[in-house]
Amino acid sequence: MKTGRVAVAQVAAPPATADEATGAAAKEPIPFEWLPFPDTAKFKVLGLRWFEQNQPKLWRMPRAQFTTLPKGVQRTSKSPAGARILIKCNTANLGIKVTPAAKGNLKGFDVYINGKFLRSVVAEEPQVEAELVLFRDLGSAQKEIMLYLPYHQDIAIKAIGVDKGTKFSAPTHTYAKPLPIVYYGSSVCQGAGGSKPGMSYEAILGRELNLDFVNLGFGGAGKAEKVVVDLVNSIPACCYIFDLGKSYGMQDLTAYREMLRAVRTSHPKTPIICMTPITSSQEVHSESYSKKSVHTRTVMRDAAKQLIKAGDKRIYLLEGTDLLGFNDHDGLSKDGVHPSDYGFSLIAKRLLPAVKKALAAR
Repeated sequence: MKTGRVAVAQVAAPPATADEATGAAAKEPIPFEWLPFPDTAKFKVLGLRWFEQNQPKLWRMPRAQFTTLPKGVQRTSKSPAGARILIKCNTANLGIKVTPAAKGNLKGFDVYINGKFLRSVVAEEPQVEAELVLFRDLGSAQKEIMLYLPYHQDIAIKAIGVDKGTKFSAPTHTYAKPLPIVYYGSSVCQGAGGSKPGMSYEAILGRELNLDFVNLGFGGAGKAEKVVVDLVNSIPACCYIFDLGKSYGMQDLTAYREMLRAVRTSHPKTPIICMTPITSSQEVHSESYSKKSVHTRTVMRDAAKQLIKAGDKRIYLLEGTDLLGFNDHDGLSKDGVHPSDYGFSLIAKRLLPAVKKALAAR
């Protein structure tokens, strides 16, 4: 990947935010010590099942099988939706050198300190290496830093900058369960519509339940193809959540049912949550879109019910109309189809009891 010139982003952390930083001191460069990425002793990459074989690429599907995947999955899996970098250290300042492959949209790196949101920073220019200041002047106390990576932008990370003499601890976190939740689906699952990667419903639930997660949402490409399902199925999980959305299209229930059967055969005791598509304002005003929406909900519902009626007590069916319904369209983003941050918060809140129930019954 071309690196080209370097664009240095001098962005101050609160209270001197980008809009408020007017003094010379706020704009002074930070003398970072730049540490190569990846470095597993200092930086733990979460949410990318195949990172070891893909590195340094932050792709969500394995490089070795990439050309066998549907084109839509190839394209969207280059964005590291759900990926996070865990760092434990005492640096007062943190930076990152990153090169976006394309401008993308909703490109933010979300910074969480000890589980609490601090701020977002973006890399704007394609093929230009940017030095981003993630935070400054936060003191020398030990911190658990979680960086959420962009959900809709192919990026390369070259290095992470810290203070000279920074002391690192092993980048580990004790989750409530040893295995992650594995999500598979389409654009809503990927995070489309949210303004920040830390506000996808998966990220919200992960923080609420103290669970790791893998996001295999592929915008427009949640079609349950066998080659994709096989890869989803290969990831051990504490729970599988399927949110294929309307990109499943006008297929009959066969592909969806076979996906459920395949996962159940491989993981006989792992709970599976099936989410039918949420509502959108577009389906209120478009007869054809409404028809597709009703169809996808019907075939997903019928496929799940077939297995439930056959005795599978670990499949849970959730209606999208209950997660984000026709009275919740203030929770949609400007396209009227995908949730906003508020909408994702509603989905997470309403999905939470079902996830708790599924995990408790395992």
